[in-house]
Amino acid sequence: MTIDTRQLQAVVMLPGPQRYEYFIRRVVDTGVVWSLYRNGWALASKADGTMVLPLWPDSEFAAICADYEWTGYAPQSFALAELVDELLPQLARDGVATGVFYTPGARDVMPTANLLRKDLQDALASRHDDEEPRP
Repeated sequence: MTIDTRQLQAVVMLPGPQRYEYFIRRVVDTGVVWSLYRNGWALASKADGTMVLPLWPDSEFAAICADYEWTGYAPQSFALAELVDELLPQLARDGVATGVFYTPGARDVMPTANLLRKDLQDALASRHDDEEPRP
């Protein structure tokens, strides 16, 4: 799905907690997560030096940050299942945080890999419950 400019601007302007909720809903709906790649994944860092892997719900949002902060990087997708089952456990072991839905002006949502994994698993379980037929 292509996101129109008005929707893109409106979502980017949401406060951090609402962008996080949007991210969770969107990636659970699509089964796809986006980051930036150029000879390796884009990384950021917290003030304390902790490395952060930025993640977005759609390529358009990732592209905005590529234009501003990660010149030469391009949006690259991977499966939500890969994020939940493989990448987030590895990030937790390595002490790498996640940067959920960065915007050019905001890096305010940086949950631990374990917290993001739990929130995604909860949303996936909830969605599965909603899809089961009712007796």
